[in-house]
Amino acid sequence: MDDIYLSETVCDDTIFVTPLSKMFYRQAGAHGLGGSEGFFICSSSSIDPDAGFEVLAKAATADAAERIFRALVSFARQNHGAAELITQGALSEPLFQ
Repeated sequence: MDDIYLSETVCDDTIFVTPLSKMFYRQAGAHGLGGSEGFFICSSSSIDPDAGFEVLAKAATADAAERIFRALVSFARQNHGAAELITQGALSEPLFQ
């Protein structure tokens, strides 16, 4: 990866913003995102560091990437236990309608 511009760890996941080289773009399996140009909002898990990272979103500008990043981090902080509750059957309503 070239540079990480923003990074925040919430529970076991780290969400970060970075440009991706063509090599990393291919390794991330980010096909269908229009190429390696732009800024990528990604996540990685401290539970399974060998899994690498996942591309969550792509933005054309650094400002747009920062807005997406801040929204995802805010959501993750507010709902950090939601995924565990869903897998345990404790939530009957989906998070997104």
